[in-house]
Amino acid sequence: MSRILLVGKEPHLIEVLRLCLESEGHHIMTALDCLEALEMVSGRLPDIVVTDTKMLDEIALCKLQRHAHPGDGFPVILLSDGPHPTDRHAPLFDACVQKPVAVEHLLRLVSQLISERHNPASVPRH
Repeated sequence: MSRILLVGKEPHLIEVLRLCLESEGHHIMTALDCLEALEMVSGRLPDIVVTDTKMLDEIALCKLQRHAHPGDGFPVILLSDGPHPTDRHAPLFDACVQKPVAVEHLLRLVSQLISERHNPASVPRH
C-alpha cells in the first residue's frame, strides 16, 4: 500500500481525489495548508505528493526537506488550472495534470511514478 499526500486549498477536489485513490488501495493523507503538509512529511515521507498550483511555495519547502534526506525523496504531481510551470518552479515537479482532473489519467500517473520509485533500475538514466 502506497502513502499519498494530497495538498490543496480546494477541500472538494481533495476529497474526490482521496476517495478515488483509496479505492485503488492507497493510504491517503490530506493537508489544506503548508504547515499541515510539512508536519505530515516530517514523521514518515509519503511515496508521492499530489498538490495544487496554489501551493507552489509550500511544496518547495517539502522539496527542500526531500533534499535534506538523500535517497528518501518522493515524486510530486502538480494539479494545474493554468499552463504548466516553466519558471523556477518547473523542476520541482515530476508531472503536471491539468484541471479539471481526469481521474483515470491521475491514477495511471500515480501508479507509474510509484512503480518507478520502487524499481529505480527500470528508470532510464540521463
